[in-house]
Formats: sequence, C-alpha cells, structure tokens
Amino acid sequence: VPEDHTMTQTRPTILIADDDPLSRLFVRNALEPAGMTVAEATGGQDALVKFEALAPDLVVLDIMMPDMDGYLTCSRLRTLPRGKRVPILILTGLDDEHSIAQAYQHGATDFITKPVNATILCHHVRYMLRTNNVLHALIRSESRLELAQRIARIGNWDWNPKTNRLSMSNELCRLLGVRPQDFGGTFEAFLNLIHPDDRPVVTGALERLVSQHTPCDIDHRVVLPNGTDFIIHLQAEGVREEETDELTVIGTAQDITERKQAERAIHQLAYYDSLTGLANRVLFKDRLSNALSYAERYHQHLATLFIDLDRFKVINDTLGHTVGDRLLTHVAERLSESVRQSDSVGRHADHEPTHALARLGGDEFTILLTALPTPEDAGRVARRILEALAHPLSIDGHEIFISASIGISIFPSDGATVEALLKNADTAMYHAKEQGRNNCQFYSSGLNAAAAERLDLENELRRALEREEFVVFYQPKLNIHSRKILGAEALVRWKHPKRGLVPPGVFLNAAIDTGLIRPMDEWVLREACRQVKAWETAGLPPITVSANVSNSLFHGRTLPATVADALRDSGLNPSQLELELTESIAMRDVEASVTMLEGLRTMGVRLSIDDFGTGYSSLSYLQRFPLSRLKIDQSFVRDLLTNENNVKITRAIIAMAHSLNLSVLAEGVETEGQLARLREEGCDEVQGYLFSRPVCAEDFEKLLRGDADARTAA
Repeated sequence: VPEDHTMTQTRPTILIADDDPLSRLFVRNALEPAGMTVAEATGGQDALVKFEALAPDLVVLDIMMPDMDGYLTCSRLRTLPRGKRVPILILTGLDDEHSIAQAYQHGATDFITKPVNATILCHHVRYMLRTNNVLHALIRSESRLELAQRIARIGNWDWNPKTNRLSMSNELCRLLGVRPQDFGGTFEAFLNLIHPDDRPVVTGALERLVSQHTPCDIDHRVVLPNGTDFIIHLQAEGVREEETDELTVIGTAQDITERKQAERAIHQLAYYDSLTGLANRVLFKDRLSNALSYAERYHQHLATLFIDLDRFKVINDTLGHTVGDRLLTHVAERLSESVRQSDSVGRHADHEPTHALARLGGDEFTILLTALPTPEDAGRVARRILEALAHPLSIDGHEIFISASIGISIFPSDGATVEALLKNADTAMYHAKEQGRNNCQFYSSGLNAAAAERLDLENELRRALEREEFVVFYQPKLNIHSRKILGAEALVRWKHPKRGLVPPGVFLNAAIDTGLIRPMDEWVLREACRQVKAWETAGLPPITVSANVSNSLFHGRTLPATVADALRDSGLNPSQLELELTESIAMRDVEASVTMLEGLRTMGVRLSIDDFGTGYSSLSYLQRFPLSRLKIDQSFVRDLLTNENNVKITRAIIAMAHSLNLSVLAEGVETEGQLARLREEGCDEVQGYLFSRPVCAEDFEKLLRGDADARTAA
C-alpha cells in the first residue's frame, strides 16, 4: 500500500488488541508500510493498560478474546479520559445484525468482518483517522468560537424571512437570558426579548435589509426575565442560498453595556466638571456655539454671564482646599437654582435642555441665557444670583459669607462669536470687581446705566415699604345722572424723599418683578378701608372704595385673610369695599378664581372687572363670576365721539352687563361730550379728569364735603 502523504509528518499510533499473534502480525504488516506505528496488546485488559501508556490515535479490537471480549473492552475504553473521542474499529467474524448493533452500542466507531483484506483495512483506518482529525478540528474550532463569543459577550443568529424560522447560538441564548429549549425559534420570539420601545427600530432595520439589502448595524436594549435591561449591538447581512436562492439573514448580537457605560464615563470626564457636576469649558463653548447659530437664525438676544467669586482665594487658603471644594459645590447648587427660576434660560432648537450653567475652572462660572425678551433681563438673573449668594453658608462649623462679581455680554451687540462673548463678559466681570465687587456689570455702557437705574429703583422700593413712603390717592366715582360721588378708587403713589411724587407707571413693573406688589396691595387695601371709615366717622356720607388686586395677591391664597383683617381692623361695612381685578387675572385659573370670588362675595365684598374689553374673557365663564360691576376701559371712552366702532363696543358692553344684572362704570371721562354719549347709551357711573384727578386723602375729603354741601343746599 503506498504511503499516505498526509501521515508522513506525524506517524499515527495504532493499538491492535487480539489474542491471536498472527492476526496482530497481519494488522502490523498492513498498516506500518502506510506510515503508521503499530502497538500490540494480547487481550482486553492488556489493551486498557497500553492505551493509558501510549495514548494511541486509533484502536483495533477483536471481539473474541479470553480475558475480556472486544465489546467490554470498547466500553471500558470509552470511560477513560482519552477514550471518549478515539476512533475504535471492531474486527469480528460474526457477520450478523445483532453483533453489529452490539458493537455500536458499546461505543465502536466502525466495524469490519474477518477475513480482512490488507488494502481495505488500511483504507478503513486512514479514513477513520482523517475523519477523526476533521471532527477534532471542528470540535476544537466550535469550542474556541464559543469561548471567544463568551469572552466578547457576543452570539450569532440566523433568520429565514420566508419561513420565519430564527435560530440562536447557545451563547446568544445565555446573553438574552433564555434557555435554548425554551426559545420559540421565530422572529416574533426574538422580538419579544427586545425592549418594547426599541422593537420598531429593530423591525425597521431588518425590513430594510430584506427589501433594500441594507446591512443592519444598530444598538438596542434587551429586557432580561428579571426586568433589567442591557444594550446590544446588532449586526446582520443577507446571504443567498445557492440551492434554493432563498435569502437568509446572518447576524451577530454583542452585549455592549460596559462599553456604553465606559463611553458615558469618558463623556462625563471630557465634558463635565468632576467636582460640581456642571458642564465644563469645552461643553459650555459647544452649547454657546449652537445657541449663537439659533439666535442668529431667529433674530434673538442671548447673554453670557461670567461669574467670579469674590475673595475665594482667601477662604481657600485660610480654611483649606476641602472647605473650598465644598464651598464651590454649594455655590454651584445656588447658581443652578437661580438659573432654574429664570424664565429666560433657553433650550436648543430640538427642545433638549441646554447646559446653561458651567464651571470654567477654579472659582469661575459661566451662564448662558437664550431667547431673552430684552437684554436687560440678563441683569435680573444676575441680581437674583447675587441675592442667592448673599445668604451665608455653613460648612464644617464655619459660617462663610460669599459674594460674586458678574460680567454680562449680549449677542449681537457685544459680539457674534463664542470667543468674543466670553472675552467681553470677562472684561465686564473685571469692571464689576473695580466697582467694589458684589455687583454685575454689562459690557455695554448704555445697558449698565439702565441696569444700575433699575437696581437702584428696586432697592429704594424695598426701603420705601419699610419707611412707609407710600400714600393712597383717591379718584371719585360719580352717578352719571346726578354727578353725586358714590365712591372712590384707591390708587397708590410713592412719595419719594428726593424724587417727589412718583407715579405708578414708573415703579409698578419693578414692584411686580421683585415681588413687592403683594405687600404693596395689602397695605393699600388696609389704608383705604381705614380712611373711608374715618370719613364716615367724621360725619361725611358713606361711600364705597375700590382697590386693585394684582395677580400676585389674587392667586397667592392670602387675599381672603387680608380682606377680613382690613375690614375687621377698620370697622368698614363689607358692602362698602369693592375689589377690582382684570380679565387676564380672573381667567388665569377659572375654577380657582370662581372659588376665590365666591368666598369673597360670601363675606359681603363687591367685585368688579377692570378694563373690560381689553382682555380675553369668555362669556360662559364671566357669568359664573359673582360680579357687581364692569368697568369700560378708557381706550374705548377716549374716541367715543369720533370712532363709531367704539360706540358699538361700549353699547354692547353696557347691554350685556345689564342683562347679567351688573352695573357699568366708564373710566377716563374727560369731556362733557363723552359724558353725554355715555348717558345716552345707559352707562351707570363714571370717573375721570372731567370730575377730578386722583387726589390725596385731604383733598378728596374736601370733594366729599363740597358734594355733601351742594346736595344739602339743593
């Protein structure tokens, strides 16, 4: 038999077990010329010993042996560690089905009957060796592939879209938390393992692969049986089967949860400050760049605030870096709260929150404000920050007072690039330092002046309440027919020690912005009730007094208690007090407004809608409010004689009010012609400069006395 080239490199060892020496010699002579090494065993027991010693590549067993037959020897070999996969050839003279079946049952790889042809024996052995080598290579390859997949946390799968059958490797089943025997083997069964929110993504990607031959390369979440989820990277391509021309989708799925976590950690380190958790310089500049593009496209203002803590180095050096770091963390929290309170903090075009607040390093912070109604609004946020930082911090038993200097630059007036805005905000911050610290400065001098004036006004307003600098003026309300004074509207004025009498148009917006409007309203209400009762006690005719109610007071839940206290303290009859509120205030929260107004009406207080016709009342809601009066806005009265539309509107308001059993008062009456026309249209009461401007209490008392004297004389 010619020598097999594949066996010349490593000579396989063949163990022949037979009690007949001639049979053993026959096997040796048949196999050794083919490049094999033959070892002999005289029986079954001897075969077991020599197998352990030699570790042969193949075993040839005779069935009929005296000490241990070939069947039992084969079984014993299979129990040995090296015998599980070794090929075993049975030589038997028993050519019957039972003997053959018994050979296979005991673990034989193949059999051959005696007498044996040397050439056939050699081919049998070589084929069995080659097959075993291929099998071992395949097993080794699969084992290594499975190990590699386990290490990489990756599994493979294939899907036939036509039959809908989907199979997964053992490793993929393990990754997905499902036992191979429990997996349904369909695309739907695979889809059920995917997070519900991600199923459309997976389905869409695989549908595109089938219809458009687009490779699938996506990330999605998988939900484990215990409810936890992790992230899978899914890849797949389509392959055409040569025999059937059917498309088979071959794919892999890898657990990339740790990689994603690492990416998030790297992103956190790259774009966020490790101490405070705020955005760092890199991320802030990126957000500012995006905001600039958006602001330029939509012609909006944005502001950059540069914040530097005052004397932080002294605190850091004196109390140590640990306290300094904790101080910076507390400052970051207060800045975050201040920014959240601002309606001016912007968002991206995709409506994701911007990283408006950042720590650039050390004790330097920056804030981005977008979509500003006016540039001056940035000053309001800066002042809120200064107020927030004014409260002392307690750290490790130390009470620490901190302040900041803030510089503000505005797009587009102070720069159109990231670098320009940051540089100019930094310049403005140093200007704030030069101004004595603990203040804010705009880069633009004009805005600085406006901001400074507004800040001074707000500070003076606070002191005005404490120093009782406010006074109440009264404007009479008259019966439209008799011109008899029926009541008065109480209006606040500011008697400034240096500016003189300041009209409300100058300070009311500042009062609203600073939250001072509520205590101001409460004071006016108490003072008006006290004054009207004092006139009545002095013998003057009883009148009603109306007080304006701001949004802050009406929706602040303290109005009923404030009214009750004012009536009790003054002794005024509730029916002599009228509360005026605008349509916009009443309609802000209709159900809450109805509840509030019903409670006030139960107290006996009158209620009216001021500036009617300029808001957005719904008549279906208006009839639910327990009102006594509507006031026609002066804008309709002003052009009453020249604008027919104003006449029609006024006529409609009066008719509607009377149908609801409400009286009507027109404000802003300045001429006899306006008065006559209002009288013709059926208006009930009037007020305006034709009769009197708002006057102080002393002058209003004179009007009351004159009116009373005139009626007495008549």
